[in-house]
Amino acid sequence: MMTRIALTKKLSVVLATILMLLSVTFAWAQPAPAPAPAVAVSGPPAADLRFMDRPITTFRASLTGASPQQRADRSFAVLDGLPESILVLPTVAVKASMGDARGVVFRRGDRILFALLEGDVDQADNRPFDVIAKEVQTQLDAALAARQAQLYWPNIVRGVLYSLLATVILAALVWLAGRLQTRLQTRIQYAVEAHVLRRTSKTFDWTGSAFQLARQIVQLLFLFFVAALIYVYLIYVLERFPVSQPMGERLSGFLWTLINTFALGVVNAIPGLIAVIVIFLLTRALQNLINNVFAAIRQRHLNVPGMHPDTADASRRIVTIVVWALALTFAYPYFPGAQSDVFKGLSVLLGLMVSLGSAGIVNQLMSGIVVTYSRAFQAGDMVQIGDTAGVVVSVDTLSVKLTNVRQEEVTIPNAVVVGAIVHNFSSRDGKAPALVVTSVTIGYDTPWRQVQAMLCLAAARTSKVAQTPAPFVLQRSLSDFYIEYDLHVAPVNPAQRLVMLSELHSSIVDVFNEYGVQIMSPHFEEQPKTQIVIPREGWSPEPAAKDSKPDPAAGA
Repeated sequence: MMTRIALTKKLSVVLATILMLLSVTFAWAQPAPAPAPAVAVSGPPAADLRFMDRPITTFRASLTGASPQQRADRSFAVLDGLPESILVLPTVAVKASMGDARGVVFRRGDRILFALLEGDVDQADNRPFDVIAKEVQTQLDAALAARQAQLYWPNIVRGVLYSLLATVILAALVWLAGRLQTRLQTRIQYAVEAHVLRRTSKTFDWTGSAFQLARQIVQLLFLFFVAALIYVYLIYVLERFPVSQPMGERLSGFLWTLINTFALGVVNAIPGLIAVIVIFLLTRALQNLINNVFAAIRQRHLNVPGMHPDTADASRRIVTIVVWALALTFAYPYFPGAQSDVFKGLSVLLGLMVSLGSAGIVNQLMSGIVVTYSRAFQAGDMVQIGDTAGVVVSVDTLSVKLTNVRQEEVTIPNAVVVGAIVHNFSSRDGKAPALVVTSVTIGYDTPWRQVQAMLCLAAARTSKVAQTPAPFVLQRSLSDFYIEYDLHVAPVNPAQRLVMLSELHSSIVDVFNEYGVQIMSPHFEEQPKTQIVIPREGWSPEPAAKDSKPDPAAGA
């Protein structure tokens, strides 16, 4: 029951769509009115005489005070009122003169149908008047024959029966197409489900999207097939009745013109498509060669001057983009419709949109190229860019992503990276990692040897500090009130630089507390009464080692 309801809804949608399309098609298929000849401004407009939806002639001249439109109306009324006894008689054309006008009068039996004047001939038509009159008589006979066939009731019955048979066939074909659509969608669903069961849940599953796409394609094919059936059905039904036969012929002509245009377009596009395929196949082969060359450079199997393994991937992408851009440029003239005004207009519009909206993107792209080829850092390095420190997650086309100690992902645009100072704390090419420096300021009353020894002891007690190279201390400054000591250490893991500094500071505080040395930076408010100096016997308190070198000042 639900299947029938769904099929009924589909058919209603299909029929509504087809009616809209056919309304447009009928409007297009209506015969265009013949262009009126160039007449004087004061002259009456031309009028067409049509009967049974068939053109007969065009009146352009006035006759006994009647305008062309009045002549056409009167002639149509005469033809429409002919009895069946007159329709079976032949048409007779008699030459006649009506005042200053000369022409031909068409009649059947004792009924005068209408008169064709020499003034009714188009000025651009150079044929003799007798030939034109013969053509009008032929068209008149065809229209009256259609009227006679329309009045013959067996023709109507036969047309109705054929129409009913065509309707049954149409309904059967639509029903069959609906069943095929349902079965095809079911098979696709089964295939997708079987494929899903074979895939792991950890990877991205694209089969659901593929099923939806295939289902929509099947529905579109069903709608197109039904639309084509209905169009052919209307042509067949309209051609079964004399009164609607011209409409069916116009619909049939439109269909064959469309098919012919499409077929000629496909045939004319084949050479261009072959050229496009050849260009892209050659480009694909060239791309494979480029990939192999840059893969060898990245793996250090090939040494090219000016090309570094770290920038091989970026260079490969740039060269690939250039190669495919050139291929697209070469193939562009061979694309079907590339020379049409619509295609050219869309190309200009797209280029204008890209030009106006890509200034910032181009800046980021060029900055990304500078960042890549400067080789300042790579993924996994511990860096500091401006005031932001963290581990490099990725170096993308438009930005650099870092993860700081708070596990926050920080995105820095490439333009900002180019304008900032970059510190890389990670080891590169097998070299030792960058040293980390921390400073303390101690007064002059504490022996510098003891301070250095305590700082080195604190570094040795810190687990995240590498002992190779060995930590060392530099006295960076002798300030007015204190000495500034810099402890240089190498981290075991540069990515844990901040954590290592925290542990190192804790060790320094513990060691200074252990040996009774106060960490302070004294500032004097007045001159002390005694000199702040350290006697020689106090130069090397624990944990400082005894200085083995002789002191020249002591010998003096």
